[in-house]
Amino acid sequence: MPDRPSDMKFPATKTGPSIRRPQVGIIGSSEADDAMMRLAFGAGAVVAKLGAALVTGGRDGIMAAASRACAEAGGIVIGVLPGTGMDEANSYCHYVIPTGLGWARNVITAIAGDVIIVIGGAAGTLSEVAYAWMYDRPIIALSESGGWAKRLAGHSIDHRREDQIVDCRTIEELEAALRRLLNEHARH
Repeated sequence: MPDRPSDMKFPATKTGPSIRRPQVGIIGSSEADDAMMRLAFGAGAVVAKLGAALVTGGRDGIMAAASRACAEAGGIVIGVLPGTGMDEANSYCHYVIPTGLGWARNVITAIAGDVIIVIGGAAGTLSEVAYAWMYDRPIIALSESGGWAKRLAGHSIDHRREDQIVDCRTIEELEAALRRLLNEHARH
């Protein structure tokens, strides 16, 4: 098994061999406390360490903390914004996608990752988790962060899938679970 998912070969596309790298979405509270921010920072650093690009909603709170850590660790950060202005993004986004969709942009954020990590979360995060579930994205919840991450960790949402949202309590557990899920995803 490769050390870094970026060393993996993704399956060929309809047009030929793929050069695509893994993408990990981090979703969560825009209004986060210090404990959530520390977890988001740790998660962002793990994404960079594993060689994946980070996709977030590109704004404040969890999104900014994860983006900062990923960027500072040498990773690539993509922000999917609800508005139309490039300047709405946090200062750690390398690439910005303004959607003009408001809350509807959550579907894009939720399916743009090969794996989705949930940290805390309120109603907006819940909608992203639902989309990720319906579109068959593996989901990891950092349950110690509270919010929807804590409430959904270790549970299935409905009958559409046989798996559960992976419960990770620490950044170390997150790293192991994310590495495993990215490697499984690359094989399919």
